[in-house]
Amino acid sequence: MITYHNHINSSREMNSVTQEFKIKGMICSRCLKVLNTELKATGAKVIEIQLGKVVIQYNPDKISKSLIEQIIKENEFEIIWDGESILAEQTKRWIINYLWNTDQQEKLSDYLSKQLRNNYDHLSKIFSKAFGKTIERYGILLKVERIKELIENGELSFSEIAYVMGYQNPSALSRQFKRETGMTMKEYKNIGVSRRIPIDKI
Repeated sequence: MITYHNHINSSREMNSVTQEFKIKGMICSRCLKVLNTELKATGAKVIEIQLGKVVIQYNPDKISKSLIEQIIKENEFEIIWDGESILAEQTKRWIINYLWNTDQQEKLSDYLSKQLRNNYDHLSKIFSKAFGKTIERYGILLKVERIKELIENGELSFSEIAYVMGYQNPSALSRQFKRETGMTMKEYKNIGVSRRIPIDKI
């Protein structure tokens, strides 16, 4: 990975421009930290950075747009321009938010439709086209990783995990966990070593 050290305070340049980039694959806090550091190292000013989006101010006479794009690509992200790809990325981030930051009492389909102000069937079609898997399948894969995290934390019983994750009963949770991982929740807990998959790799 190339690191750039051309420190220029572009916010003080008369010819500076501000540009927003929509980015695919940027769905975790680690992604934010890495990209923020490398973009600042060019001398560009990062106005705003959040999952899936970065707004940068820079002087095009001193920092080329191609350099900005190169840094984004070298960090294994992809700039997206078309509306459908942007919507698919937004859908992915809201699924993650649903599983990590809500009580999941609301149906995922209703939650996504409300957050994205879009018909769920439309979201589902675009998501499948963009990622090669359905929203439902992606949700299951993420849910398993969230369950692994809760097991490793050791703060909740299996019954409590089932409730938190929106399962009707612990048996339903156990069946799905074993089907997806090949082991029971108890077996996973007894391993003592994390086997979680980073969510940006799912």
